[in-house]
Amino acid sequence: MFCIGGAVVLFTQFKNDKQTYVTSWIIGLVLLGLATFLVSLKGIIPRFVYYDLGNTLSISSYVYTYYSSQHLLGRNFSFRRIGIEALLAAIAMFGLLNFLENTSNISLQPLIVAILATGFNLITGIAIYKFYKLRQVPFSLALSISFFITAFIWFIRFISISILDVGFAYDGGVINILTFIALMVFGITRFMFFVALVTSLEWGKKEDLITENYLMKIQLANQNTIKTEKQFLETLNSLAKARDGETGNHIIRTQHYVKLLAQRLQSSGTYLEQISNEYIEALFSSAPLHDIGKIGIPDSILLKKGPLTDEEWSIMKTHAFIGESVMDSAKMDIGAGSKVVEIAIKIAGGHHEKWDGSGYPRGLSGQVIPLEARIMALADMYDALVTERPYKKAWTHEKAMAEIISKRGNHFDPAVVDAFIAEQEAFKEVASNFRDD
Repeated sequence: MFCIGGAVVLFTQFKNDKQTYVTSWIIGLVLLGLATFLVSLKGIIPRFVYYDLGNTLSISSYVYTYYSSQHLLGRNFSFRRIGIEALLAAIAMFGLLNFLENTSNISLQPLIVAILATGFNLITGIAIYKFYKLRQVPFSLALSISFFITAFIWFIRFISISILDVGFAYDGGVINILTFIALMVFGITRFMFFVALVTSLEWGKKEDLITENYLMKIQLANQNTIKTEKQFLETLNSLAKARDGETGNHIIRTQHYVKLLAQRLQSSGTYLEQISNEYIEALFSSAPLHDIGKIGIPDSILLKKGPLTDEEWSIMKTHAFIGESVMDSAKMDIGAGSKVVEIAIKIAGGHHEKWDGSGYPRGLSGQVIPLEARIMALADMYDALVTERPYKKAWTHEKAMAEIISKRGNHFDPAVVDAFIAEQEAFKEVASNFRDD
């Protein structure tokens, strides 16, 4: 009754999501229940029915239980194959028991039953232990141990039959009673551990689905954030270009210059604690916003053809603070997690600082100046030197290079200048490919 009741419990509890290992276990329970029922009819039905057929059904149930453990390991077998193997095992068991009975070796029947029960419980326990080692699922270790103990009890029974000649289970006796009580107890225990194991697996799947759904929402939110960030930065970039006298190619060239410098610093092992592939891409994206602060400079100063007066120059220098403030506001609109905006704030506010502390707006020096600002400072000056401006002719690459090298250690970070020297041919190529029309 317990076996049939257990099968009903499993079927009811997991009917909406029955896995193969659950179905196999249910069939095994039903077969074992039928076998036990037949044995209970001793004296009412013929011996070959209650004993031979009963043990035949027991062996079939072992086959299904074994394949349930294999399915837990992820090995797929069709129910047709399992059914055929269970049927073949049943036919072989029935034939063997009848052969022993007809050849007057009937006393060997309980020995055969004990040996087979020991073997099936042992290999099933091993399979579930492998599952435990593989997945560490709660209750899987306890389930495997219960199979090992059941195998041990059957082995003890085998020894008792061989040495003490306790005979068949229905012959009675203290040993028979104790072993079958123990088998019943561990049968119930095994069933409870299996239900707990399956329940934990089902909860694990639900948690995985919840986690997957949560990660998908995060991914979607990140995509929306990236899209918003991109649109916002494009708007700011367009605004900066509309207010600045620089050409669009200046933006493209300086983007490539800063990327070349950052990549060279990374490959040479300089500032590796700051420079990563993600950092380089964010630096590339934020470079166009280095002069965003010029939107706050009056046209009379920003677009003036001639040299600026001291007063005008003081106003012009405020574009660094203005740019920093604009990007701070953008940070509030886009979100604090934007790497591009974080870098753009540092570039806008610090790309006119000098290594020796003589720059503006804060007079920072050395590595106190943000690395991205130090990189941008060199890229911006190089482009200003090699391109024609209303107030100057374009310099040659060689002359610009000599000028930048002369400022190594006073205007520019020595490591950034060294990266520039190493990438000078690439700089010439960028200047040529994206020259102003």
